[in-house]
Amino acid sequence: MFSALRKSVAGSSQAICRRRMATIAPTLDQSKPTTSQSKLAIRKAVDSIKPVYVTMSSFTGKSNSAKKAVALDPTVFDHPIRRDILHLCVVHHLDSLRQGTASTKTRAEVAGSRRKIRPQKGTGRARLGDRQSPMLRGGGVAFGPKPRDFSTKLNRKVIQMGMRVALTMKLREQRLGVLQRINWWSHKTATLNSRLSGLGWRTGTLFVTGESEVPARMRLASKNLRGIECRTVADLVVYDIVKWRRVILDLAAVDALEQALGKGLLGISDSERVVSDVTHSSVEEVEPSA
Repeated sequence: MFSALRKSVAGSSQAICRRRMATIAPTLDQSKPTTSQSKLAIRKAVDSIKPVYVTMSSFTGKSNSAKKAVALDPTVFDHPIRRDILHLCVVHHLDSLRQGTASTKTRAEVAGSRRKIRPQKGTGRARLGDRQSPMLRGGGVAFGPKPRDFSTKLNRKVIQMGMRVALTMKLREQRLGVLQRINWWSHKTATLNSRLSGLGWRTGTLFVTGESEVPARMRLASKNLRGIECRTVADLVVYDIVKWRRVILDLAAVDALEQALGKGLLGISDSERVVSDVTHSSVEEVEPSA
């Protein structure tokens, strides 16, 4: 009797399990996205990404009446602001600049006799050892500094994110400008000083070029101007973007930064880089005055 009851209960439980699996399996199959659906979702996400625009500045003063704008990759120039990442990058750079050459002598390194100054007992004065004691003038230093390396480690992807955040911050503050090419027609400092004063870029301006080196005339004309510095993309760090009030890039620098920091979702060709039919509301302009 009990064996028959056990068989009936086992058969009913197996039937219930089969029904549950039959009802759960179709829902699992429906919830699992297919390859075509995932590709379609990725394509829609990429299509929704639109470039950000910034007004192209004129360095030589020969500008047309119609203003042109430069298309920028939003994955590089429209990143969410992360103050903690900027702090990490700045501290990492400043740590690497520390020399760490401070050094003092311990009592074992101070030259002189090791003779005991006076007897241990009988004089009524404090007990003393040799002349190298840290308590005495001219003796060694207890727990003094020794040469050390202050540099810290920071992951490469964190530094890249810091660069994106710094560029985005400058763009939103209207302190990021783009030029066709960072070059000047004369090596005279007075001519460049006059032009920068007219643009409002006389102080706190960092020029960044994507070429292998800064053009010779621009370098000679700007090296005696205080508050002006020229640099290549290869030498650019996050601290420079945060430190300088205004950052001016050329088109070669924009291409180099997008190639190094971009996600590859939005490819902007050379023909699409500079446009002239963008609405004014979507274009950022560089702050003219200091």
